[in-house]
Order: sequence, then structure tokens, then C-alpha cells
Amino acid sequence: MVDEMHVSPGETCVVCKRRVPFPRKDTSPTTKPLAYRAPLDEYEAHLEVIDAVAELLGVKSEPFHRYKAISYCAAAVLQHGLRVEE
Repeated sequence: MVDEMHVSPGETCVVCKRRVPFPRKDTSPTTKPLAYRAPLDEYEAHLEVIDAVAELLGVKSEPFHRYKAISYCAAAVLQHGLRVEE
């Protein structure tokens, strides 16, 4: 017999490492999936960086935390005219 673990929305399951989504509310916005490709050997590190930024911004426990972290970073780059130097 397998005992069920309860993981609250917004938390990460210790077994499968999946973040449990927040339940949909009547006031939830309509959303659409957004995806892009990342090198396989950098995938986990990439998500960890986004989650660390979300934690630093104070939005990690909120819905759409990765979207917010990436949007805030993109806005900061645009505001400051930052460029990657090769």
C-alpha cells in the first residue's frame, strides 16, 4: 500500500521534483503555454536560476513565478540598455 503525500500548491514534490500548480480560480487570467528550447545539459541549471531570481524578487510563492522573474529581468535589461559582450 502506498501512502499519499500531500504537497501544497506552489511547493515542489520531494519525490518527483514537480512544482504543484495553484488551482484555477474564477478570477484567474486566461493563459497560454510558452516554451523554448534549452541545451539538455543546462536545462536543470536554467530552471534553478529562474527560480532563484524569483525567490530574490519575492515572487517564488506566487502564481506564474517564472513568467514574472523572466519578465522583470527582460524589463531591467531594456531599461538599462545592457548588452552581452563577446
